[in-house]
Amino acid sequence: MNLFYEDLPVTIQVCEEAIPIVTDFREYIKLLDMLKDDDVSEKEKVLFLNEYFLKEVSDIEEGINSLSNFVSMKSLEKDCSEQEDFEEEDKQKAEKPLFSFSVDFPYILSGFLRDYGIDLLSIKYLHWWKFRMLFDGLSEDTEIKQRIMYRSIDLSSIKDREERKRIQKIQRSIPVSYTHLRAH
Repeated sequence: MNLFYEDLPVTIQVCEEAIPIVTDFREYIKLLDMLKDDDVSEKEKVLFLNEYFLKEVSDIEEGINSLSNFVSMKSLEKDCSEQEDFEEEDKQKAEKPLFSFSVDFPYILSGFLRDYGIDLLSIKYLHWWKFRMLFDGLSEDTEIKQRIMYRSIDLSSIKDREERKRIQKIQRSIPVSYTHLRAH
């Protein structure tokens, strides 16, 4: 898929049928929050996921798999030989969350305002993929990118004791969840 000449997707394929879906970024942030919520049962999650299909799907399992591929932007991934490297990187990233839409909202909002002039609070619509691409493209000196960078640092890889202490102090000051905020 090449987005220079192809439109952003508004459908997914389920049993070889194009199913229109919700595409606004806010809805996918809600979805990701809901999926992480241990208080929401698996049955409730499936019901919630079903609301993202704007037409009834014949196979809910295949529909959820296709929606998952949409959320992760699978169709934009590199060829299969490069795929294995990305999957290994994704596994490492998945173990340590680097940002939270809820905790880091002020910094994401300010980054979008500064870099793009986009107010995420007042914008009527922004496609999930466009949001993700813009988020990934935020300047490295934005607060959210700085937070992600510091959170991603593996302290065990830092040999200098003082530098390790400095980075550890920064990491403690920028927790990725409200749970961590309450603990400090």
